[in-house]
Amino acid sequence: MSKNGLLLQPHVPVFFYIKHRNNHPKTHRPAMFNNLFFYHALRAYIRFWHNVIFYRKVEIKNFPTDLAPNTPILIVTNHQNTLMDALAVVLNVGARQPYFLTRADIFKKDFVRKLLMYLKMLPVYRLRDGMDEMQQNDEIFQMCVNILGAGGTLAAFPEGNHGVQYHLRPFKKGLARIAFKAETAHDWNLNLQILPCGLYYTNCQKMGEKLVVNFGEPFSVRDFKAEYEQNQPRSLTQLTKRMSDEIKSKMLHFDDLPHHDTLKWLTDTEIRKEGDLTNNVLDKAKGLERLRQLNAETYTKRLEETKNLKHTLSKRGIEAEIYGQPKPSVFALVLQTLGLLLSAPVALYGWLNSVIPFSIPFYVTKKLKDKQFSSAIRLVLFALITFPFVWLIQWGIVLGFTDLKTSVLYALSLPFTGYFAHRWARWWSETLQLWKLRS
Repeated sequence: MSKNGLLLQPHVPVFFYIKHRNNHPKTHRPAMFNNLFFYHALRAYIRFWHNVIFYRKVEIKNFPTDLAPNTPILIVTNHQNTLMDALAVVLNVGARQPYFLTRADIFKKDFVRKLLMYLKMLPVYRLRDGMDEMQQNDEIFQMCVNILGAGGTLAAFPEGNHGVQYHLRPFKKGLARIAFKAETAHDWNLNLQILPCGLYYTNCQKMGEKLVVNFGEPFSVRDFKAEYEQNQPRSLTQLTKRMSDEIKSKMLHFDDLPHHDTLKWLTDTEIRKEGDLTNNVLDKAKGLERLRQLNAETYTKRLEETKNLKHTLSKRGIEAEIYGQPKPSVFALVLQTLGLLLSAPVALYGWLNSVIPFSIPFYVTKKLKDKQFSSAIRLVLFALITFPFVWLIQWGIVLGFTDLKTSVLYALSLPFTGYFAHRWARWWSETLQLWKLRS
């Protein structure tokens, strides 16, 4: 049972469990969200925009399919890209419908709060939110225990905050406390599994990049039973450290933060090489760290050379992943260029019809104090507001000047040519960079 006396069901949106409060009346569950079909439809729609449109490629690695559907799972992951991190997990765990603990300050806007909470994101209050707000965490954490106790899935960021650098920060112990509380409430018979996950973005902010959701091996909270019964504080530390170690092995992590950007540039040269993207990038990072530990002088020299190379190529507008990829022959490059030139009219048509809905989110996020929220806000605006509404207006205008058949064909052309225009722009940029490398 939840704190308010309602039986918690893992498949029901969180609005159902949040009481109407005098001081927080907007958390009441609107009638439009009563239909679970709406949840599935909204999730599928956002997943399409997230996995197919916003990112060039989303790769899901090693998600465990052998766990029974009613096995409770606590997913823990690194936190680099604000709300996009939560969406990366929530949208890509198969049939499971995870609740996600998320910082409370992004729930301030009424529309955003309703959307996030309907996607089963739970607000976690921090000291900066005020002591009165923080008291709500007791109810939220009890909900988490109930979700896990009902065989549901919970996901969260043990770091407690996000950071743009590819570096796993120290963990809070709150998730370990929730895990132990859920397990002990069921006399260690819950079989709660911790599922570590490393998120890797080729670039956190840009659209059209690659995202890897890299899951590790799940491990049982019961493995820490003996230690918990002997020394609870030490067991919290051990479980938290296990989470950290497992996540760190699945993500791109740099300890040498003063040289972070140079190290990232070096690993970016592996993005387009043959083989597995994640393995290539992580192996390169591990090799650089080994060099730093074994031969500091050679390591420093390598970084200095890379810094100079990076500066030279950046002035010419050449990206690391283009520099690192196998170079095509001149003949292949000529054919590639001709293909782009011949398809330019289609790209221009797509650009002209998409420039307004595409530009509005960039204008809206231009003055954000925390630029890390840019990609998440743009995705939401793209999917839910600018593209559907602006294209609807454009279709109405065409219908007014033509016939129904022509306007329908026009409407059908918009998503395909709009997406092609965005991809064409990237292909053109990459082709120009390849020509520069040959000059």
